[in-house]
Amino acid sequence: MILNNIIRYNFFAAGMLAITLASCSEKEVPVAPNGYDRDEVTITHQFGKNLAGRVTVDGVPRAGVVVSDGINVELTDERGEYQMYTTRQHVFVSVPEDCEIPVLDGLPRFYKVLDFSVDAKIQRDFNLLSAPKKTEWTLMAVADPQIGNDQDISDFSEYILSDFSEFTQPISENTYGISLGDIVWNKPELFSTYKTLMGRTPVPSFSVIGNHDHNESVKNDTESDADFRNVLGPTYYSVNIGDYHMVVLDDVLYSGETGRNDYANTITQEQLDWLEKDLSHVSKDKGLIVALHIPTARWNRPDNLTNTQALYDLIKDFDNIQIISGHAHNQSTVEIAPNMTEYNFAAAMGAYWYPLCSDGTPRGYGVLKFNGNKLVDVKYKSAGFPDDYQMKLYAPKDAVLCQPSGNVGDPFDQILVNVFAWHPKWTVEIQEDGGSWKTLSNVQAQDPDVRKSLVYDEDDKKWYIPSNHNGAQIATTNHMFLYRPAPDWRSVTVRVTDPFGNVYTSTLDRD
Repeated sequence: MILNNIIRYNFFAAGMLAITLASCSEKEVPVAPNGYDRDEVTITHQFGKNLAGRVTVDGVPRAGVVVSDGINVELTDERGEYQMYTTRQHVFVSVPEDCEIPVLDGLPRFYKVLDFSVDAKIQRDFNLLSAPKKTEWTLMAVADPQIGNDQDISDFSEYILSDFSEFTQPISENTYGISLGDIVWNKPELFSTYKTLMGRTPVPSFSVIGNHDHNESVKNDTESDADFRNVLGPTYYSVNIGDYHMVVLDDVLYSGETGRNDYANTITQEQLDWLEKDLSHVSKDKGLIVALHIPTARWNRPDNLTNTQALYDLIKDFDNIQIISGHAHNQSTVEIAPNMTEYNFAAAMGAYWYPLCSDGTPRGYGVLKFNGNKLVDVKYKSAGFPDDYQMKLYAPKDAVLCQPSGNVGDPFDQILVNVFAWHPKWTVEIQEDGGSWKTLSNVQAQDPDVRKSLVYDEDDKKWYIPSNHNGAQIATTNHMFLYRPAPDWRSVTVRVTDPFGNVYTSTLDRD
C-alpha cells in the first residue's frame, strides 16, 4: 500500500508538472532533439526520388526491411538502402521481429520526420539494435484517456497511470502499451502533456488517433490531425513483435463542418491500399493485431464502419487475428470469424471521468498476452481493484434497477451479475447455499450502480451520469445475468470461466 501511494503521488505530481510545461512552453517542434531526424546525405538519389535512407542492425546493413511513408512501401536492398518520392511528414520502419523497437522520451520512435524546407533531397536512416525475438509478451490496451482539463489530467495520473505502472513494472521487459484513441478531448495542446505522462510509465506505448484527437477548428481530415502527428507521429503504421505483426489504423474520417462530432467511421482508401502492400510482406502464419479507435463490430452493431468488409477482406487469410478498439466507453467482445475476434475495451476515463463506464464496467485497461503466434490470455484490469475483479453481484433490492423501468423499492426477486468482459465463449455458473452449480444465460440489462448515479438535466430533459464533463448516458449491455434464488436463500457464489481457462469467483451474502 505504501508503494502504491508513492506511485500515485509521483504520477499526480508529474501531471501537475506537465500542465505547467504545456502552458508555459512554445508549441512543440515536430523534430526530435540532437539531430535524431536529420541524417547526412551519403546515398546518391535515383532520378525522381527525393528520399533515401539506410537500415542497419547493429551497424550492419539489413536487406528486406519494410520502410514506408504511408503510401509507398519499399523493401531495403542488399545494401540496406531504400528510396522513394514522397510529400509526407513521416517515414517509418516496420521494425523486424529480431530488433528492439526504438524508444525516445519513453515512447516508441520507429519513425522519422521529413523536412524538405532546406534540401530538396534528404536522407533518413534507421539504426536498429538486435534483440532476441520475443516468444511471450504482453500488450496493455488503454482506451479513451480523453484528457481535456486539469482535473482530467489529475484523474488520469492518480487513478489510471498509477495502477498501470504498478501492474507493468514487474513485466516491463516484455511489455508494450497502446492507447486506442481519444487521447485528448479536443484539446490538441494537451498531446505534449499526455506524451510526458506516458513516457514516465515503465513501458513504451504506441498511439492510435481517435475522433477527439482532431483539431475541431480545422475543417478537413488531413490537417485536423496535424497536432497529433507533430507530437505522436504517423496516424497509421506497422511493427513486428515476436511472431505478431501489429498494424495501427486511423478509422476516423473527420470533417468538422457541423461540429466536433462531424466525422465518418471509415478507413480511407489510401490506408487500405497501404495496408494491402504492407501485408504482402507478412507471412500468413504470423499472428495479426489490428488496432484502431472506432470498433469495426460490437455486440449490437456488427458492421460499424462504412467499409468494414473491405478491411476484413484484406486480413481474413491470417491464421490468428485480434482487432482491438475503444470509442464506446463500455465493454464488448465479438467473434467475427473463427480466426478473428474484436476486443472493444471499456474506457480508461470511464463515463467522462466517472469511476464506472456506461455499462457498469470500472474504468481500467485491457491486458493481452501472447505466446508465439497465438493470443493466450485476455483480461480487463479494473483500475484500483485486484486482477481477479471481473464481476459485480447485486442483491434483488439493487438488481431491480437493471430494468429501465425499475425503481428502488419495487418488488424484485432476482440477483443480477455483471460480468464485465463476458462474451459467448465464457461460462457463467451460480451456486446457491452450497448446492449444485447451474449455468446462467446472458440478458440485456443496465447496471444498477450506474442507474443510481444518474442525475436529471432540466434543460435537456435527460438523465446523465455525473462526471467531469456533461453528456455521459447509461448503456444497456449484454454481459448481464439474472438468477432467481429460493425465498430463504442465504448466499450465492458465481463462478465464471473464460476461454483461456481462467476461473473467477465472487460471493454475495444476504443482508
